[in-house]
Amino acid sequence: MKNLTERLVIGGAALALGLLLGWMIRGVATYKTNTAQLSSYEDWRVTCPAATVKEGSCELSSEIMDKSQPQPVARTTITTDPQGNKVIGFHMPLGVALEAGMGLTIGKEPVKVFPYRTCNAVGCLATAPFDDKMGEALKGATEARLMFATLEGKPIAVDMSFKGYNQAVRAWRSGDAKRNSWFWRLWS
Repeated sequence: MKNLTERLVIGGAALALGLLLGWMIRGVATYKTNTAQLSSYEDWRVTCPAATVKEGSCELSSEIMDKSQPQPVARTTITTDPQGNKVIGFHMPLGVALEAGMGLTIGKEPVKVFPYRTCNAVGCLATAPFDDKMGEALKGATEARLMFATLEGKPIAVDMSFKGYNQAVRAWRSGDAKRNSWFWRLWS
């Protein structure tokens, strides 16, 4: 009886080990390194370039809508810059008052003002470091507002949506990890 129990335990352990190894090998073998990926999580999107694009990184973004307009007013993007720093960018419309910068308020926190970095034919861009403090503030947020002024001095404030934000952040981090390391592909 003891011999049979030992065989069952060893057989069960070998089966579990075989299943685990098979799952990991499948993750590495089926990961498509030359395919870009796009996933939506309610109001947020995660876009990852193909893993063969070495200087690229995944991007987490959301369109900022104003209830009075059918088109997005602005866009929020979280990504990694070429130096490896995580940054949050705010793509604002043309016709904003550049000197004033744009403001962000998260929950009951005071307004943080970010200067515009550049403008092009699409709009103006303000960026800020996406550090742990900002990440935690957004993770627990239920409301946030982007504020800016038009060239005529008219203040505008629009609400950011957090529907799907936490799921999208997990997918964004996971996507970058899989793009940059075969180890994380084991678990995909």
